[in-house]
Amino acid sequence: MITSPTESLSYLQSSFTRKGTMSILAKHPILTFGLGLTAGYFIHKYRKEIIEAATDAGEKGKEFVVQQKESLADILAESKEAGEATGSGS
Repeated sequence: MITSPTESLSYLQSSFTRKGTMSILAKHPILTFGLGLTAGYFIHKYRKEIIEAATDAGEKGKEFVVQQKESLADILAESKEAGEATGSGS
């Protein structure tokens, strides 16, 4: 039994999460259509910024991979040097 407004809000939130967004959208096709139109509008409006951000992210990812390869190569070279120094000293 719900006794306070905060309990009713909590109940509504939990019932909304239990239903799931997709099942709600499946029951309301006009809402789904409207959301699609809105998303399409904003994607078209900001398409240059989206493409630029995706390109920048790809370039940064490539730079990160190259940097990690160099770092790994340095670590391997240092460990080989350390292994040779301890191996020849014994």
